[in-house]
Amino acid sequence: MTRTHIITGFLGVGKTTAILNLLKQKPADEKWAVLVNEFGEVGVDGAILESLTGDSDNIVTKEIPGGCLCCVSGLPFQMGLNLLIAKEKPDVLLIEPTGLGHPRNILKTLRDEHYQDVLDIGASVCLIDPRHLSDSRHTQHETFVDQIQLADVLVANKTDLASEQDKAAFDELVGQAQPDKSAFAWVNQGQIDIALLNYPADKQRLAVHPEAHSHNHKKATSLDNQKPLNSDEKTRRLSNHGQGHFSLGWLIQGDQVFAIEKIRNFLSGLDIERAKGLVNTCQGGMVFNLREGVLSEMPTRALDESRLELISKSAFDEQVLEAELLDCIQK
Repeated sequence: MTRTHIITGFLGVGKTTAILNLLKQKPADEKWAVLVNEFGEVGVDGAILESLTGDSDNIVTKEIPGGCLCCVSGLPFQMGLNLLIAKEKPDVLLIEPTGLGHPRNILKTLRDEHYQDVLDIGASVCLIDPRHLSDSRHTQHETFVDQIQLADVLVANKTDLASEQDKAAFDELVGQAQPDKSAFAWVNQGQIDIALLNYPADKQRLAVHPEAHSHNHKKATSLDNQKPLNSDEKTRRLSNHGQGHFSLGWLIQGDQVFAIEKIRNFLSGLDIERAKGLVNTCQGGMVFNLREGVLSEMPTRALDESRLELISKSAFDEQVLEAELLDCIQK
């Protein structure tokens, strides 16, 4: 049986970094798989995981793009899950839903009788930025509340930025949880101890607030979006909206090289919720991550194509942004 864990957390809390840290602690003799969903259509997180984990035979990733994974927890999700399990036969499966997605229907699907002899449901982990516990935009957001409620393990991340008041709010959250959380942790930069996955999962959490969520969400229009670019297709622009957010992303041929200072300035000047991407630059492949107005970067391998995703609470002027982005390409 495949031991399965859901790693949740709101937009930009550091789920992908946490998963990378868990993969570094993976026992050498075990095969792990990661099933990733993103709000946007481009598929950046899965590509980041692939680029940073190398060509390991014991780590595989699969991506379901375009919206919240609970919306596709029917046939597309089950097909992707079934194929991943049948083909790769992983010992451990980590599922990373989009930060704007509800984990409830995913857990219901995983606990379906069809998977009883296939999946061993382990602890669900929810990452929280403790600063968000004093922000009504988060505490009154249905997804944020649902992620916390369904988690067996709560992890406060980005603690180097948290105040004593934030720590007290997190401690109060843990103390008031019903049912009790199996464990909690206070970490920085996603440094989750693999031992947290060994705590028990409590299926009774699904019985609390069991009503199905409802929201308007534009699903992906075509699975062709995820096909590689054609030889004569220099760029592909993709967009999505729902849950009060908009995404705008691009796939760009790998031979289009970005001037690194220009792409840095472009991303740093954006007033949006989140930007993330893998970009071929004049200094090689780079992973960019913009959240809360701070741009970070790290080198990665050479890329067959660049991928960039922007997420905002306001609609984008797509043509203007695309012109500004393409102007960053070296002439």
